[in-house]
Amino acid sequence: MALDFPGFPEKENQELVSVILTVYNVERWLKKTMESILGQTWKNIEVIAIDDGSKDGSGAILKEAQRKDPRVRAVFTKNRGVSCARNLGLSLARGKYIYFCDSDDLMDPRLVEECLKAMKRYGAQIAMFKFDGINEFGKPIASFYPHNRYKSIEILTPREIIKKQIRGKIGGYLWSFLAEKKVYEGVEFPEGRLVEDTARICHIFANAHRIVRLPEVLYHYRLHKSSLMRKEKMLMDWKKALKDRLEFVSKTFPDLRRWATIQTFSPLNFDYESVRQNIAIGLRSKREGKLSRRPK
Repeated sequence: MALDFPGFPEKENQELVSVILTVYNVERWLKKTMESILGQTWKNIEVIAIDDGSKDGSGAILKEAQRKDPRVRAVFTKNRGVSCARNLGLSLARGKYIYFCDSDDLMDPRLVEECLKAMKRYGAQIAMFKFDGINEFGKPIASFYPHNRYKSIEILTPREIIKKQIRGKIGGYLWSFLAEKKVYEGVEFPEGRLVEDTARICHIFANAHRIVRLPEVLYHYRLHKSSLMRKEKMLMDWKKALKDRLEFVSKTFPDLRRWATIQTFSPLNFDYESVRQNIAIGLRSKREGKLSRRPK
């Protein structure tokens, strides 16, 4: 469902959008990801690609993209983790709008333009959308994420969207929305941790006045063996993320403290779909490993 918006800026008058890409050992998918970013119908973008100490050919791919397209800025650092890379990307961003893309996923070519149209039309600072799952070869994967269970445009206040996020109705994915840069003011991702997006997503929502949700699939989330959760580290950092979120919500919306505490630890709000997908990937990887070891 494309949004028609009279008087929308012509290409030469478009506002700048900063797409922040954090990269680490993803040479197999990185070219396709870059193509999906640079192929956006909204042409006035800058791609800030932070290579977090990759040991494969990812750096060469970024250098080639930078050589071919002046919109690409490749930055190379020592391996310090995704939070450091995201914080650095934010500090370098010059755009009025920010979008985080994962370096093995794919953006629909209309993602930026449709989000900006919706933000202009509804006076929102954040535009959120649906996503689907694809496998390592780009083929669709059946998924049942609660994040995608809505059928029409939704306009939400920060309080409303934070309540949905705590209840697991909205995922903690930075790539599931495009936002004005100002909603990231004062937000710093915790370094050295996984699940850093969930730890700060409510901070970001609280800095907006209005959020619009589009009932369109504008992002393709790739699931593969390399994306499997590291169990012990993930569990520890997940607990820290929930603690950070609960402390922030309790401070910002004191009347929600008791409710948020109950909802945070309710088994009804657990992310069962992510666990299911990880189990499925693990089983498929084991099956493929056995097949590869069979005598020819």
